[in-house]
Amino acid sequence: MKKRILHIISSLNWRGGEQQVDYLFNHTSAEFEYYLFCPENAELVKRNAAKNENIFTYKKRFGADVFAALELKKVCKKTQIDLIHLHDSHAINTYLLADLLGMNIPALIHRHVNFRVVSKWKYTHQKIKKIICVSETIKSGFSHFVDAQKLCVIHPGIDLKRLTINNEQLRVNKLKQELSLSNENRIIGIVSALEKEKNISEFIEIAKNYITQHKNYHFIIIGDGSLKSQFQPLNSNIHLLGFRNNIQELLPSFDIFLFTSKNEGFPLVLLEAMASKIPVLSYNFPAANELLQHEKNGLSYNNVEDAVHKLQLLNTEIILRTTLVENAFQFVQQFDVTLMNQQIEEVYKSIFAND
Repeated sequence: MKKRILHIISSLNWRGGEQQVDYLFNHTSAEFEYYLFCPENAELVKRNAAKNENIFTYKKRFGADVFAALELKKVCKKTQIDLIHLHDSHAINTYLLADLLGMNIPALIHRHVNFRVVSKWKYTHQKIKKIICVSETIKSGFSHFVDAQKLCVIHPGIDLKRLTINNEQLRVNKLKQELSLSNENRIIGIVSALEKEKNISEFIEIAKNYITQHKNYHFIIIGDGSLKSQFQPLNSNIHLLGFRNNIQELLPSFDIFLFTSKNEGFPLVLLEAMASKIPVLSYNFPAANELLQHEKNGLSYNNVEDAVHKLQLLNTEIILRTTLVENAFQFVQQFDVTLMNQQIEEVYKSIFAND
C-alpha cells in the first residue's frame, strides 16, 4: 500500500514555491500518494480541479488558526495520512497547533525562502524529521541551530521538456506582437513579484539609463505584487505587463533576462531563462551564484553602471553571448523536475526508514 503524503501551503497566489508544490502534487509515484491542504480559492486549487478528490481546503485566517488546525486533524484522520510536507510558515503553525490538539503524524519542512528565521524552536521540534532547503544559502542559515543530519539541500526543478518545446516552436515573438514592436526593437525583461526584495526599482533605473543611449530597446516587467502602484506610470520604453500564467511561452520573446533581485531562496526563474536559451544578467548575490558562473553561463553585475555596461556587452559581443547561452543550456539539464521529485521521494523513504 502506498504511503500517503499531505502537502500544506497557505498562499493564494502563484509563484515559484507554488509551482514546486504543483510539480510534487502531480508527480506519479509507485510508492507514494499525494494530497493537498490549502486555502479555498487558492490558485493551486483552481489549477488542479481535475484532482479535487485529493484536495482539501480551509478558510484562511491570520494568526493562530485553530479552525484550520482542527480541519487538518480531521483530514489526516479521514485520509490516513502518513507524512506531512510543510511549505511555508503558516503551514508550520497550523501543523504544530494540530499536533498540540492530538494529531500524531511526523512532518518535514520545505524552506523555499531566504528570510530570517525568528521562531527557531519550530524547526527543532521533535516531530519535524527533515528540513529541505532549496539552496546552500538557506541551509547555512539553519546550520548553527539545527542538527546537520536534519538538513538537506534539494534544488527546485523545472519542466525542461515544456520549456524546450516552447523554445523551438514559439519563435513568433508574442511580446512584440502584443506591444506592436518592430523587428528592430529588442526586449530586455524580468519575471518577478513586485515586492521590496525583488528590487524592481533598480531594474527601472537600469532601463532608464540604457534607453537614453539605445532607443530601440524596450524593458518588460512581468509580474504583480504589493508595490505595483509605485511603478506607474513608466517610460514609454518600459512596460509593466502584470501577472501572466504563460511565462514559458513569453520567455523566448526576451533578448536578455535582467534579474535585479537581491534576496532569493533559489532564483528558479534564472533556470527557466537558461532553458529558454536567453542570456542572463543577474545581480551578484549568494543564491544566484549557486547557479550563475560569471562569464561562463551568464553575467553578474554589482551596481547600475556595471549592469548598463554588461547589457551592452551582451548586445554587441556575439561570440560571448552565444557561448553563455550554450553553456547555460547544458548546465540547466541537471535541474529537470523529475530529478527533484526523485530526490524528495528519497527523503520520504529515509524518514519512514528511521521512524
